[in-house]
Amino acid sequence: MEELHYIGVDVSKHTLDFAVYDGCLDLKDGHIQVGNDSKGFTTFARWIKGKGIEYDQVRLCMEFTGLYAHEFRCWLEQKDITYYMIPPKKMHDFQVPTNIHGLGHVKTDRMDSYKIAIYSYKNSMDLQPSRLPSAAFFKLQRLMAERRQYVRQRQLYKFHTHDIGAYESDESRTRRKVMSKALLKSIQGVEQEIDNVISSDESIKKNYELLTSIISIGRVCAITTIVLTENFTAITNPRSYANYVCVAPYKKESGTSVRRKAMTSSEGVRQAKADLTIAALSAIRWDPGTTSYWKRKKAEGKHSGVVLNAIKFKLIVRMFAVVKRARPYVKMHIFGK
Repeated sequence: MEELHYIGVDVSKHTLDFAVYDGCLDLKDGHIQVGNDSKGFTTFARWIKGKGIEYDQVRLCMEFTGLYAHEFRCWLEQKDITYYMIPPKKMHDFQVPTNIHGLGHVKTDRMDSYKIAIYSYKNSMDLQPSRLPSAAFFKLQRLMAERRQYVRQRQLYKFHTHDIGAYESDESRTRRKVMSKALLKSIQGVEQEIDNVISSDESIKKNYELLTSIISIGRVCAITTIVLTENFTAITNPRSYANYVCVAPYKKESGTSVRRKAMTSSEGVRQAKADLTIAALSAIRWDPGTTSYWKRKKAEGKHSGVVLNAIKFKLIVRMFAVVKRARPYVKMHIFGK
């Protein structure tokens, strides 16, 4: 069996930090920093060749960093190099084993690349190789970012018009209304382009239709989930996604003095959490099963935030279930009748 070499990559906008870990820590010669461009990729290739490592022996691991890693991933797939993408929260929670000395507590790009390499070495059996999604996915990703920008700007104009419009001149109010209408037109244009992109990719279209078959899951929540999971290829488990967007509660304990009850983090992908909150509130209103669950838990004295978070997780489970089964959501209260 060929020897495998686990390489961690810390990705930033302008640089890539690589570190090799094969069971022992080499802080002297096991690291290199290159530019995040084609010249840097070539430098990395020469570096591993100089170590006698072939492409098929490389197991490379990096965090999801959006567009910053896109060109490098294209290069890796062109060279047929196996690589893994992991959620940042997994690395945040990962503790380097105590028998590995030398990393210390200093957080630098260099040390982060070693930490990622150690993580991939220790969890190699659980990691699944990653592949880039279709070109339509990246168009969808950028269009959703553009839409969010226009929506935020329009909300700001509406807020000013409503709250301080009475103190402004007629000309100021007129300009705000003109800008608000222009932004609305831009939002509508982006949404039309989003619909065209979804229709152009059969896989995205199928999953979008499956997600929106679920009561309370609208187009924004569905598309956001497709984008964050790379159309359910990068994240395939509902609990992993719940951890990624910080919907799943966790405990914090240390010694005998720190005993915090299980709670969700304020971090994660805040836009996705906000979308899920809106979906959960809609489900409480329109889904009889969720309405019954909400009333039952509230009658038991559960805190509203705790129950709402549980409903968010239920919606996540439903989204992953319909995609896995490749069948639309069954409205059980109608089916029962």
